[in-house]
Amino acid sequence: MKINPFNSQTYIDTWSKHFNNSKNGVSFNFIDYVSFVKHKFLPYYVNIGKNLTNGIQYVISDHNALDYKNKVFLIRDIPSYYNIPGFKRRGSLKLKKIFQYEGYITRISEYENLEAYLKTIYKSNSRSKLRRNVSRLEASFDVEYVMYHGDISTEQFQIAFDAFYNLLEKRYANKQEPCGELNPVIWNYYTELAFKMIQEKTASLFVIYCNKKPIGVTFSYHFGSTLIEALTVFDIDFYRYNIGHTTILKMLEWSFDNHIQIFDYTQGDFEYKKRWSDDTYKTHYHLFYDSKSILSVLIANFIESYFNFKRAFREKNYNKIYHQLKYKILGKNKAEPIVVDTYNVEIIKENIPNKENLERLDLEDFEMLSIRRAIYDFLYMNPQPAISLELYKPSGNSHYFYAFGKLNTLIITKNES
Repeated sequence: MKINPFNSQTYIDTWSKHFNNSKNGVSFNFIDYVSFVKHKFLPYYVNIGKNLTNGIQYVISDHNALDYKNKVFLIRDIPSYYNIPGFKRRGSLKLKKIFQYEGYITRISEYENLEAYLKTIYKSNSRSKLRRNVSRLEASFDVEYVMYHGDISTEQFQIAFDAFYNLLEKRYANKQEPCGELNPVIWNYYTELAFKMIQEKTASLFVIYCNKKPIGVTFSYHFGSTLIEALTVFDIDFYRYNIGHTTILKMLEWSFDNHIQIFDYTQGDFEYKKRWSDDTYKTHYHLFYDSKSILSVLIANFIESYFNFKRAFREKNYNKIYHQLKYKILGKNKAEPIVVDTYNVEIIKENIPNKENLERLDLEDFEMLSIRRAIYDFLYMNPQPAISLELYKPSGNSHYFYAFGKLNTLIITKNES
């Protein structure tokens, strides 16, 4: 059996360092390829990684070990496509399978190439739009698509991962929603884990650079010929270019070229996953318990009821409302809301002002977000080198701006309606 990323020593050591005071996990003779952490008071054990895994594997040992006695074991996140051997009851050990999520995958091995796959999921006009998004991005920006998988320098990683954090912060501040990964403890964990696992080729970091700046970043795990998308973000400045779809397109292209058989978008009811996948799977939690122990049975029944309730709560979208309210009322260190004002952008050919009479601005400043996005939206339909644009405004005025480019001069006026 292949060791998947979440059973690897690197994963176990890194997770334990950040969430278990560097203590070793507890292993048991009745089950192989998974170790556990114990509840503080109860005889209840959860796999190392807990809610930060994306697909655990295990094997029930052939030995007639009895070290499961009087205990309960929860193994989270087991995708149905893993085809773990069916459980045959042994002694008083019983198994409950608790359905939690539906996930989405592309079975890459069933298609000759990327174009053949795209023809099965998208109509001709949709495929044209995907290509148009890429060509228009490349027409105005110096674009580079890089998959770091086994070879990344400390400097490359730090630049990309710092941008990853900043883009996540910017994205969720714009949405005014919580993002658990931005918790400093969790982000420090991901930072250490990602660097190690990328070098080991059990993870990858895909980055879209525009004019040397990351505008799309995706962290994925690799399990043999399976790629598991774990965390992704794009720069909202480039909203018009559909960077999220371009990311998947380019990652699928890499996957076809590198003999990936399954592209796992993981669980979550997101429209883009439904649009890009060709199949679904179910993720279960496997709950082992000693059926002859009254306490173990009570704990197992409670855990099963708890996760069934969570699934029902989630399916009715109550969890989204709950987290939004919690974020607004109790959220600590919340980023200031990002409000994107609307601006009109037009080409001017007459009465072009002299730069010497204007105040020079830096288009890349955070305060220029709304202006920058308006200009990038304009460039989508009117390509010209974005790097050549110089932004100015009349002194003392904040309602209109000028952008002097290689091809045109633009006037950007605030939409007051």
